[in-house]
Amino acid sequence: MDKRKIREEIKKFKKRIAKKIGVKKLIIFGSFARGKMNKDSDIDILLVGESFRGKKFFERPVGLHKYWTLDYPVDFLCYTPEEFEKKRKQITIVREAVREGIVI
Repeated sequence: MDKRKIREEIKKFKKRIAKKIGVKKLIIFGSFARGKMNKDSDIDILLVGESFRGKKFFERPVGLHKYWTLDYPVDFLCYTPEEFEKKRKQITIVREAVREGIVI
């Protein structure tokens, strides 16, 4: 599947989860965003939404995979809007995602 089709499928994914969990922002980052994806790559996605508030960090992505239809493994990083704003200014993976990522 080419990059354009993958982006279209990720847009559809965002629409599906936006209704369920109120995602405000989705950023694709990592090898896909850098154009270095290969057959063994996964897709890294950063999500920002209010519904992550009050949940432990590692529990936040639970349930998201059922909306994922692409035949690629995926890693979700999920932040509240406040966490996202704070971490994008620090030396973190969030800052890297903002710098190199593709906003959907």
